[in-house]
Parts: sequence; C-alpha cells; structure tokens
Amino acid sequence: MIRWFANSDAVAALGEAEWAPWVRYTRVPPPSYDWECTDTVAAYTPEEQLLNSAVHEAAHAVVFMARGYQIRDIALHEPGDRGHGGRAHVTYLPASGPWVDWAVTCAAGERAEVRWMGETGRWSLERAWVAERLAWRDRSQIGAAYRDSSGKELTFHGDHDDSGDYAWVMDRTDEALKPVWDQVLRLAHHVADRRRISGVEAARIAGFVR
Repeated sequence: MIRWFANSDAVAALGEAEWAPWVRYTRVPPPSYDWECTDTVAAYTPEEQLLNSAVHEAAHAVVFMARGYQIRDIALHEPGDRGHGGRAHVTYLPASGPWVDWAVTCAAGERAEVRWMGETGRWSLERAWVAERLAWRDRSQIGAAYRDSSGKELTFHGDHDDSGDYAWVMDRTDEALKPVWDQVLRLAHHVADRRRISGVEAARIAGFVR
C-alpha cells in the first residue's frame, strides 16, 4: 500500500473537495519549502529542465500513439510562457477507446520523469515530489475519465489490485512504458532540440510510421 503525504496547503482543503488528492497529496513527503517553489526545489540546470519536460511530454505522446491514436503536435514553451498551462504540451487528436488507454497516457509523463531521473542519476526525494506535484492536471484528467466511464471517483488509497485506484494506474503505466522506453527517449531528445514537432514527425521519430 502507498502512503500519501499531505502537503502544506492540504490543511485548508475541504475533505469533500474532489481534487484534493490530486493537488494536495503526494506519495513523496513534501520538502520544507513553500509548495509553489517547485523550480527551486528541483534545482535543475536549464538544460536538465528542458530535457525533463521533453521526457514528460514525449512519454504522453508515445504511450498514446502506441495504442493506435494520433497527436497533432508536441511542444516545449518558451520560458515564462504559461499560456498553455505549463512548460510544455501535447495536443491529442480526438479519439475514443478504453478508459485505461487514456489513464496510462495521462500518467505516463509523471512515471517517465521518475524513471528518467533514476536512470540518469538525477533522482532525489525533492525532485520526485516536484514530478508528482506538477502532475495534478494529468491526475485530474484520469479522474474525470474514470468518473465518466464508471460513475465512480478514482481513489488514492494505494491499492494496486483495485482498477479504480491510482496505484493500479501507476502499475499499468510502468508496464506501458517498458516496451516503448527507447522511443520515448529518442522523441524527447528531438523535442528538446527543436522545441516543437508535429504529430506526423513525432510518429515517424518514434518509429510508428515510416
């Protein structure tokens, strides 16, 4: 079972607030910083942050495409440009399919960050916390999709055997990343170099089309 830790802003959260587990609780205990200072906590160089963001978005894109869907583009934003809601984005083309396809797509960014940190010697508790903290939009999309498909709320109890629990989603996501990990890294490096890549180019770079 996964233990969840309350962040400093959880004290003011209403217990029934549906987004509280997604925004205010993390598997990694929060550091003794103000929760908004994620850049300070992560302490990446600009080059590391660029590749970190590229890995996150490339994982979303590759896992989505591996399930037979398509994306319109994948892009890194210029510093200070938060018009798209973050450092980077993937634009998905409309699609329908099993809930789990969307769940592992959304969770892939967070899980890829953690794997990338570990493989490159960059992992720390603080950086793992940042990866979780900034994944709240992805988690909320998973929750909304689960609610639409099942009529139930996604839980955060750490139950790896319950398909309605985020721990189960994490396990399925790690499995989804294994066979495409090299493709994720290859696409991420292209994204980091070029800043924006079309969906057609991304599919070619990742090896889904010639």
